[in-house]
Amino acid sequence: MKFNNSNKMGCSITITKEDIPKDIPKETNQINIRREIRQGHQKHQYVHNSFDNKTKYTKYKDDYRIDLSKQYKNGYDSDPETTSKDNNDENYLEIKYKNIKEGNKDNNNNDNKEKDKKKKKKKKKIKYKHKLEELEKKMKTLLEKEKSIEKKEKKQKEKEEEFKINSDKFENNRKNFDKQKKEKLEPFEQKIKELNKKENNLEQEENIYFPKKKPIIIGLNNIGATCYMNASLQCLSNTKELTEYFLNNYKEKNIKKHIIAHEYYELIKNLWDEKNNNKPYSPYPFKEVLSKENSLFAGIQANDSKDLINFLIERLHQELNIIKENKIIENINQINQMNENEMLKLFINEFTSQYNSIISKLFYGMLETKSQCKGCNVIKFNFQLYSFLEFPLQQVNQYYFNNGRRPLFTPDGKNPDVDLYECFEYYRKIDLMNGENQMFCNICNKLCDTFYSTTLYSGPNYLIINLNRGRGAVYECKVNFPEQLNIFNFVTFKQGITAYELYAVICHLGPSSDSGHFVAYCRNRIDNKWYLYNDAFVNLCTRPKQYTEGMPYILFYKALKNED
Repeated sequence: MKFNNSNKMGCSITITKEDIPKDIPKETNQINIRREIRQGHQKHQYVHNSFDNKTKYTKYKDDYRIDLSKQYKNGYDSDPETTSKDNNDENYLEIKYKNIKEGNKDNNNNDNKEKDKKKKKKKKKIKYKHKLEELEKKMKTLLEKEKSIEKKEKKQKEKEEEFKINSDKFENNRKNFDKQKKEKLEPFEQKIKELNKKENNLEQEENIYFPKKKPIIIGLNNIGATCYMNASLQCLSNTKELTEYFLNNYKEKNIKKHIIAHEYYELIKNLWDEKNNNKPYSPYPFKEVLSKENSLFAGIQANDSKDLINFLIERLHQELNIIKENKIIENINQINQMNENEMLKLFINEFTSQYNSIISKLFYGMLETKSQCKGCNVIKFNFQLYSFLEFPLQQVNQYYFNNGRRPLFTPDGKNPDVDLYECFEYYRKIDLMNGENQMFCNICNKLCDTFYSTTLYSGPNYLIINLNRGRGAVYECKVNFPEQLNIFNFVTFKQGITAYELYAVICHLGPSSDSGHFVAYCRNRIDNKWYLYNDAFVNLCTRPKQYTEGMPYILFYKALKNED
């Protein structure tokens, strides 16, 4: 045995075979030999594991263990460091000690990993604790909300119970009040019945001595697809001022020039003749003259009431107009340079100097048009007359659909309703005239994109409105129109006529504009009651606003001059 103290970290011992006691039996595979060596207050422990000439050392904290391993012949791999004969024992121990130090480092790393795992577990526990706390808070808030909802429900139930109690009390009080009221009013009701009987008796006596005049309601016979003509003539004949003019003031100065006017005069005399006893009249003479003057109305083919009314108004104005010469303005450049007020004065002067007939006084109003060129931004004003307003119902619905104000169809698949005031709003919209619709600008001297709008400047005494449902297949939709019409918000000249009252309606019955049937609802100019004129048949309207039941096609309004 040799003892070397050269290693700074400890001591190295070399044990040979001679140092092993001979008393140890060979059968034992492991013999523990302990020695205590005190040096620097450290304890060392040596373990002798096998019978061999060389040893292996491992260090655990302050102990040294000596392993004596024997090379077995049964196939176990031998350590090259132990089998090499060239290596010295001291070098072998130093190398082995280094390996021991590295093993200690690996143990330390494993300890650190375990510590890290513990820390991670602690962090996870902390996170779970926070989550549990948050969940508990949420549960508390939910419970509080549930409690508050339960309280509200209780309060509502209490209020409902109180309301039921109060309603029962109110019904009982009302029944008692009705009973008392009936008891008090019974004697008065009997007196009223007696007075009504006396009045009826007096009326019967008056009718015996002073008989009342029957209303003049004469129908027109259909003489071959002339329902459109009959309905139009009935509405014009119930235009009070026009009929009174022909009955009282019309003079036949020149029959050759007053062709249509003369025949219309003869027609009105027959329609308002008391001697006819409300027998239907056949308008053959008027139809013959009408067919000669306008081939559109010749034959027995169906036509449109709108076309006939337009033709009659224009032709009657031409024949009854006192001023026959039309002045032409030559300086067009001066007109283009005028502002709005100057254009208005010029137009009024032209109108008064060229239009003077009963038709122009009753049916003509003024339109104002504005056009602004996109190239030069110059705004031009113009004025023109109108006797007929036309509102295309399908385009009105499409306009409001494009603006997102209504669906294109109802849930039932029908067209939505149209309001008459919506038609007035659509009429004054601003259009961009571009592409093929470009307008000529005198300043730019070419066709330009132009903003164009038309507004009502003033209203006529009698306003005629056509609710255009298209050609061919009729555009079916309900139109809401008032009996009292106010166009104050749609007229530029506010001091003029803005309030109107409905007095006639033409309705079209049938799926197509080329066929079907026309009827007229008119308020009689004498008794002021509504009647249905269906060709030769004239009946009193038994239901209020019965004229709204069909599809209204043309509306006739008269001005309310006494109202502000």
